[in-house]
Amino acid sequence: MKVALVIPSFYPATVYGGSIFASYYLTKEAAHQGLDIRVLTTNANGKERLKIVSNKFIDLDGFKIKYYHEQCIKYFSFRLLFGLWKDLKSTDVLHLQAIFSYPTPIALLLAFFFNKKVLLSPRGSLSKYSFEKGSFLKILWLNLMIKPFVKKVYWHATSIKEKNEIKMLFPNAKIYMITDGTYVEEIKSVQKENYIAALGRLHPVKGYDILIESFAQIHNQFPELHLKIAGKDDGCKVALEELVQNHGLTSKVSFIGSISGEDKELFLRKAKCLVMPSHTENFGIVAVEAMAQGTPVIASKNTPWEIIEERKAGFWSENNPIDLQKSIERLLEMKIGEYEKNAHSLAKEYDWRHIAKLYQQVLEKIYNE
Repeated sequence: MKVALVIPSFYPATVYGGSIFASYYLTKEAAHQGLDIRVLTTNANGKERLKIVSNKFIDLDGFKIKYYHEQCIKYFSFRLLFGLWKDLKSTDVLHLQAIFSYPTPIALLLAFFFNKKVLLSPRGSLSKYSFEKGSFLKILWLNLMIKPFVKKVYWHATSIKEKNEIKMLFPNAKIYMITDGTYVEEIKSVQKENYIAALGRLHPVKGYDILIESFAQIHNQFPELHLKIAGKDDGCKVALEELVQNHGLTSKVSFIGSISGEDKELFLRKAKCLVMPSHTENFGIVAVEAMAQGTPVIASKNTPWEIIEERKAGFWSENNPIDLQKSIERLLEMKIGEYEKNAHSLAKEYDWRHIAKLYQQVLEKIYNE
């Protein structure tokens, strides 16, 4: 079985955040387990292009990948338009990631002509929050570019929340659940430090303004506590810094920029907890990354992490400053050793090695139907 992953951007285009890492690690692990998979993508990386060999297959961590050169970044690649048909002709199953991106309808059209099976991953793009801006154009895009091909499409959801979002728009959709994940190893013991952590790009969807408002109240009861927010600026750092300054918290709240690798692991491991106050997440990979380090998580009810409360690995909170404050204070006042063990135990269920096996099983099932 030959699989082609068609995706508008791919690692190392890390400017796009967690979904890039999720796609990369899943592909890498599946290839290591023997899946014959090739990646077809572009060299887009935000407002820039990746400095990488383009328009031909190269090796990347055990699989082949082709970065098509984009003449107009994020909007079009002539090489992809004219080259994709050749790359897909010998493929058995197409895995398409992204909805509102031009490679998707091109690949769907080719899949129709070549009579190929398709697995389509929305990656959060069908959430209610995503339709708050540009909803007319997005609905038009769905009607013109996606719906004509849906009879041949199998859907991929990373959570029950995303599955329900797909069903709202495509009631007859056949959906497979494959979560995102992380690599889970034995925890290296470290001394917890007196801070709560948040991790992710500084974008309005992440709800960091809510967290800062909440922290301003928590600070009254826990004056020595710090808040550390890690992630690159994606348009709202100045506004968040002003909010911190208005609350007189400049010595207690820090924006530490992008972190990765061992630095990220240590940042999460030393934190009292990770807080994820997002307005929406189709999965929220930072939650499982924190739990893999034995750190409890407080996640908003706009994320699909109800299980952390069920398994006593954290709390699932209404996404407003007062409820978030109550959840954080409740955790800080507890002896959290049990929650730390439960968090690490829960994370093991999301290990990439397990997720990659499930991914291959789904692809084989689609291929054989």
